[in-house]
Amino acid sequence: MCVLSTILTDREARYFSPGMNAPPPLRAVIVDDEQPARENLRLLLEQFCPQVQVVGTGDGVVQGAERIRTHRPDVLFLDIRMPSGAEGFDLLDQLGEEAPLVVFVTAFKDYAIEAFHAHAVDYLLKPIDPDELQRAVLAVQDRIGQLDHDPEKREAYREDLRAISRAVGTAGSRITVDHARGFKLFDPGSITHLEADGNCTLIHFSDGTRYLDTRTLRVYEELLKEEHFLRVHRSHLVNLRHVREYLREDGHWVVLAGGARVPIARDRLDAFLTAVRR
Repeated sequence: MCVLSTILTDREARYFSPGMNAPPPLRAVIVDDEQPARENLRLLLEQFCPQVQVVGTGDGVVQGAERIRTHRPDVLFLDIRMPSGAEGFDLLDQLGEEAPLVVFVTAFKDYAIEAFHAHAVDYLLKPIDPDELQRAVLAVQDRIGQLDHDPEKREAYREDLRAISRAVGTAGSRITVDHARGFKLFDPGSITHLEADGNCTLIHFSDGTRYLDTRTLRVYEELLKEEHFLRVHRSHLVNLRHVREYLREDGHWVVLAGGARVPIARDRLDAFLTAVRR
């Protein structure tokens, strides 16, 4: 575990030194669908942010809303992509005016980060760095002081949250591919399969078009693991929603919408058959 690597200002030192007239504890709720992630963040807060008191944790929208309404926290640490439940933005939509200040937590360094910066909303990237966690907590404490004395700023902050939800939540299931002039957004549902091309990946779409990206197939396997995609071969990842047929002839093959045939490796056949029969 790394330690704080920067020199704290007098204001920051006051927050991180228990004996120096510290303000009341900052009450926090953590919402993340992965129990190890919740526990890791709780331990990091306990070790590096003693001014934060974790009063509850939740594994999704339903449990998260219950914890927030019960404990009325000052801040919510919210995972924005929770495959076992719903997008984190669904929780904010459900809470409405009851939503506390939010620190978004994400494992994806994608277009969402630009949106967070644009709206000056606090966020953390996984794996969480203790330095960044401390900075986020300080930012929340400063924001609380500002909003408590200015209703207009509080409403502006809520509008920022709504804007983030519209900008990221509605596109949250998309993937981002960089190119020389910016980036493109793709709906995973429009992808039939992906094919390794050296250290790059050739993306095949349902309209017959293709796109070559410099990321490896292994990266896409991780990005799309909750989007009904399955690795059927060391060089092929298929969208199970586009599977139309399975063939046993000179090997094992999956036939996709549009007629593309993709080989299935023998050691991946059982996983494929189990997945498509669900």
